Amino acid sequence: MDSNCKHTYVLIAGAWHGGWAWRDVIPGLRDRGHAVTAPTLTGLGERRHNGTDDTNLSTHIDDVIAHIEMEGLQSVTLVGWSYGGMVITGVAARIPDKIKSLIYVDAFVPEDGKALVDYIAAEQRVQLDLLMNEGKSLPPIPLDVFGVTEPSLVEFVTPRLTPQPPRTFYEPVKARPFPPNISVAYVYCSGYQPLFTSFYERLKGDPRVRTAVIDTGHHCMLSEPLKTIEVLSDLA
Repeated sequence: MDSNCKHTYVLIAGAWHGGWAWRDVIPGLRDRGHAVTAPTLTGLGERRHNGTDDTNLSTHIDDVIAHIEMEGLQSVTLVGWSYGGMVITGVAARIPDKIKSLIYVDAFVPEDGKALVDYIAAEQRVQLDLLMNEGKSLPPIPLDVFGVTEPSLVEFVTPRLTPQPPRTFYEPVKARPFPPNISVAYVYCSGYQPLFTSFYERLKGDPRVRTAVIDTGHHCMLSEPLKTIEVLSDLA
């Protein structure tokens, strides 16, 4: 592939997950000539021992900004899956000059001043509030809620899930309107009881936002990696 055609992807996983979630997507994108990294956020995955009581959304935004700066990355295609949408929104607001495109994969696309819990159903928020008030980490949601039932995927994902630092769900994000030089795309996973329909419905009517649909569960990078690779390549 001509070097001018290559993209630089930074892949951000969702709550309870680490960079390991992209295991099947990373080699496929690299095979197409792209540069790809997938940093794990503080307190999760292989960095689960680094989390503290103060770990919050800003911590995770700082993680990604530091990664981009330390790796000397420019013109980044920043991909956020699920909770990762909160993170990439904050990153784009802080370092828009380093971002070429944002791709939200079945993700939260927050408005300025909103926290993740502001998008959670009332009955679920009550449960989260109890844990938050008790200073407890947030346990993973059962995988079948996300449409993950295939035994090999359940076996792979389950032991790698880690509790989520609670402040990450409660800190409001500082978001800015997307600059005209940053392209925006949304990938919607339609093959389960969808949790992100409202974001997809809102964005698909925006002429600036390109959209794609993958008929699979929430974990598209693991259940449909080839399709995910194709979509990410098309939307970069």
